[in-house]
Amino acid sequence: MNIRLTCAVTVTALVLAVFLSGCSAKTESIDVINSIDVIDTIDVINTTETINSSQLIGVTGFDIMLNNAPAVGVAIGIVPRVNNEPSSQNFVEVSTLRSLIAADTTITANANNNANISISTYWRDKRYVQSTVHDTHVTLRILGLDRMRKSGFISVQARLVNLESGEFIRVEQQQVAITGQDFTNLVGR
Repeated sequence: MNIRLTCAVTVTALVLAVFLSGCSAKTESIDVINSIDVIDTIDVINTTETINSSQLIGVTGFDIMLNNAPAVGVAIGIVPRVNNEPSSQNFVEVSTLRSLIAADTTITANANNNANISISTYWRDKRYVQSTVHDTHVTLRILGLDRMRKSGFISVQARLVNLESGEFIRVEQQQVAITGQDFTNLVGR
């Protein structure tokens, strides 16, 4: 393994470990669809994979800032366990301003044009992000929030790029359930 890849894996593990320190982590499974199986539009020709069946990993339980304002981060994907400890592998982290968390809200960015939403994906030892020079986008929808039951649903759609290789990845999470402490972390204390 070269030094650059070792550093990237170490940074990825550190980012996920810090993120999960404020989350209630869960071990889940994921289905990945090869883009060859879903090529039906020009949008996916350069896309290596589509992330479409991952589950909630956690919601930040500590204060973070985005665009100089309080924000909240949601991680979805899979976190395999190694020696009963979370191990970074494949996940999507999306953050937005805490003030934007409300039922039936949609937050979008095209080519990284909205400082009120941030997304990055670590998938198969590669990092994918929004870019101002590539055809990238993200949409976070808050589908519902039930404060009495402490449950809600979000969806995340994105097209992100690996800046080193130029490869794209799609995120198509239609409905991710957020419950219990993760719900409390999402809507604020």
